[in-house]
Amino acid sequence: MIDIAAEFPATGERRVVLGKIRSAVGLAGAVKVETYTDPPDNILKFKTWQMLTPTGWRALKVRSSRWTAQGLQVQFEGVVERNAAELLRNTEVAVYRHELPAPAKGEYYRDDLLGLTAFTSQGECLGQLDHYVETLAHPLMVIVDHQHHAGQVQHLVPLVKGKVLSVDFDQRTMVLDWSLDWMDQSDDSADTD
Repeated sequence: MIDIAAEFPATGERRVVLGKIRSAVGLAGAVKVETYTDPPDNILKFKTWQMLTPTGWRALKVRSSRWTAQGLQVQFEGVVERNAAELLRNTEVAVYRHELPAPAKGEYYRDDLLGLTAFTSQGECLGQLDHYVETLAHPLMVIVDHQHHAGQVQHLVPLVKGKVLSVDFDQRTMVLDWSLDWMDQSDDSADTD
């Protein structure tokens, strides 16, 4: 996993992931895109996409797009054959943070929450938001507690409306509608006297 916030700490230079290239489509260099934006069409508001390739970040301009029964398909300028499109498979699609509009009150960009320390509404520390896991139902916030007495513990908190109660970016904290009693018990190293 790439820590985008650490790699590009200046707000204007930080990149925010909005989707992922899944596969090449056809022979002319089109690709199938999985979009993380809500609504899905919002990814198309950005005409230049940043892609993290094995050789570094690369900017590609969207030439055309269309929705099909299989999802969003995009054609980039300069990508005109299948082999070039195949090189983009599983590449994350990002834009610069400063290109995004300000979120509405009570809404947050997922990338802005990474690294924040999460607390329950009762003031219990859950740990730091490390990354997200995509599921069919909704994304999960993976909050890692390195200070737990039984070793590292992960809390898997659904990223759904109403779970993030408040955010304080100055203090690098957030309050969640969650409880330590609901923690993922997949780590069986806890004492069971």
